[in-house]
Amino acid sequence: MSEAIAGEVRSVLIPLVSGRLLLPNAAVAEVAAYQQAEPLDDAPAWLRGIVEWRRIKIPLIAFEGMLEEEWIREPGNRGRIAVVHTLNGDTSLPCFGIVCQSVPSLVRITTENIMPSESDGEISPVVQKSVLVNGETAMIPDLDEVEFMLLEAFETK
Repeated sequence: MSEAIAGEVRSVLIPLVSGRLLLPNAAVAEVAAYQQAEPLDDAPAWLRGIVEWRRIKIPLIAFEGMLEEEWIREPGNRGRIAVVHTLNGDTSLPCFGIVCQSVPSLVRITTENIMPSESDGEISPVVQKSVLVNGETAMIPDLDEVEFMLLEAFETK
């Protein structure tokens, strides 16, 4: 069994239509096969609907929509759902799913392979930081803001 190196964060790169998200591995409960969401009436475009995961119903989001980018397409046969733990202990929203365009990849983040992106201006309230991981751009999402937006979307229903 391999030991984690001090100063290393095991993480997941989640492929979107345009870009990638970087999350710590501990935030991701599971990567599940993609399934069509059951749509919700009057939901924001980024909230694709509800899917069933481990016998519970969770919301499925298209992160690109939260960035105010157009939802381009459903993922193909390589599509997945990254099931992400929420942070604030709200039992009505223990997890949510993020649409992945293909299988997420594992990466070990160290001070040597991550640096701030030069395009690190104001991106979106749902992005904490834009970074370069092994020379490629990735976004670190603000999971608190994502959770807040989800709870707000359900309150208005």
